[in-house]
This record gives sequence, C-alpha cells and structure tokens, in this order.
Amino acid sequence: MTAFADIYRWVDKDGRVHYSDKPAQDVESQHIEIEPTPNPKKPQIDTLQRPTLEEAVKESDRSKEARSTKSSAEQSEKANRLAQEQRCIEARKQQAVLQELHLPAYRDEQGKFRAKWKYDTYQGKREYLDDAMRATAIEQAREEVAANCEHPDDAKAQELARMQWIRSEHCAKHRVELEALEQPSARAVRQDLEEKRRLVKMYCEE
Repeated sequence: MTAFADIYRWVDKDGRVHYSDKPAQDVESQHIEIEPTPNPKKPQIDTLQRPTLEEAVKESDRSKEARSTKSSAEQSEKANRLAQEQRCIEARKQQAVLQELHLPAYRDEQGKFRAKWKYDTYQGKREYLDDAMRATAIEQAREEVAANCEHPDDAKAQELARMQWIRSEHCAKHRVELEALEQPSARAVRQDLEEKRRLVKMYCEE
C-alpha cells in the first residue's frame, strides 16, 4: 500500500524557510503531501536463466562425451593410418622378394612369397613359382603397393623395404643358429656364442 507523509512549510519573520511534520503555531503553514520513496527491493534473478545443478552436470557430461568421441576418432584414424603403412611395407617387401630374379621364389603355407637362399629358415611346405607365375605375382605385388602406399613409385622407399627384408632374413637365420648353439648338447665354445649373439643383436635389434 502507498503511504503519504505530512510535511508543513512556513517562512519566519526573517524570511527563512522551514519544514516540519507539524504546523507552526504562530505562522501560517503550507501543507505539502509527499509520497515516500519505496524501499528498494533486491532484483530477482530470473530462475529460467540460471542453470540448475542437474543441467550443469548434464552439460559437463556432454562435454566429456564430445571429447571422448573426438579422442576415439583420432585414435581410430591413427590406427588405420599405421595399419595402412604396415600393409605398404609388407607389399613392398613381397615385391622385393619376387624381383630377386637370381633367387628361386616360392609361396609358403600362409600364401607369403619367400626366396630360397642361404638365409632362408622356412621349414614348411613350399610351392615354387615358374617364370609365368612369378611374373603374375610381381604384377599383383605392384598392385598391392599402389593400393597401400602413398607414393608407390618411390624408388628409395622400395629399396628401403628390400633392405628391411634382407635384414629380417639375416636376423631369423642368426636366431636359429644361436638357439642351436645354446643347447647344452652343442657344447659351443664361448667365443662362438659371443659372436653369434653379436650378430643377433646387430640384425634383430632396431
């Protein structure tokens, strides 16, 4: 409810103006009605604009889920890229094996092409390739390189794959020989063991 305060104004004999809540006794007073200033109220915050705790938790969960989805997508993309790079390397190695024309080539039981030479350690069933089969296999290997390698005609990358294949063949051969020397029945001398271990370390460690 609105309330009004009673204020009285008068002027004394010296011409000074006075105000009071009561009229003067011996001087004509002027009654003034003044509406008092209402008490200021604290502004109310619109509850619709202030997020609740539940909404804040949901927003946090959505942010975490978005970050998790992004991280999973990045990890998946990285894994796919690494897998393709590995397929490229293997395709180049197969091409390198087949292009060693001075070495007989064969297909092992897993369908992988290998070369018969002094560092060959494969003990399973073999399917040797004649010239026509080898030519077809080389063309297929080139197609695999083109499908999985970003720069299939990169001669340096192809030579690197060839050297990696040769290194892996040396590694496998020296490992087999070291295992044989380490058998108690072999009675290998210390010098031979140390030399073979040196070769395994040289060819098998990155």
